[in-house]
Amino acid sequence: MQEIGMHEEIISPWVTLVARTVASSPGRKEAVYHSIKQSDYVAVLAVTKDGEIPLVRQYRPACGMVTLELPSGLMEVGETPEQCARRELAEEVGLEADEPHLRRLGVLRPDTGRLENRLWCFFASEARPIRGWQREAAVEPQLVSREQLMQAIAEGRFDHALHIAVLGLAVFGGSFKVQV
Repeated sequence: MQEIGMHEEIISPWVTLVARTVASSPGRKEAVYHSIKQSDYVAVLAVTKDGEIPLVRQYRPACGMVTLELPSGLMEVGETPEQCARRELAEEVGLEADEPHLRRLGVLRPDTGRLENRLWCFFASEARPIRGWQREAAVEPQLVSREQLMQAIAEGRFDHALHIAVLGLAVFGGSFKVQV
């Protein structure tokens, strides 16, 4: 494949539509492929000192419903993945984790056929409450046990595929233990 041209159309501050013209080989007909460009995304699987897992309930316009998710969000310009992980953990669920307790699990590509961004996956152990934290109006944090999280996945109440992938990385890497 050879890229012949590219055009970008800014849709919003968060989304750019990209059109790439490619030819599979010399003399072959060109084809246009579209993708979405946005900032990289960060998700944090955290566990408090009491063994509880913070989740977030919020309305998601893309699916027209309230979802149950890990603390997560898009990286801001100039922000490192680690800084974003700390910010999202603090903003969405009012928790923080000291340096040795926040670690990167891996970096995934959410959809190589349509999305250009990456998902930075983190695990935070011994997360603790931030004194004086004020929750965001549209975000409802809740703490669940490992068993409750597994039940929510089994029942389809926690169905964010990328966040289940974060959980999988934590389990496979030995950071998070579950009974199946």
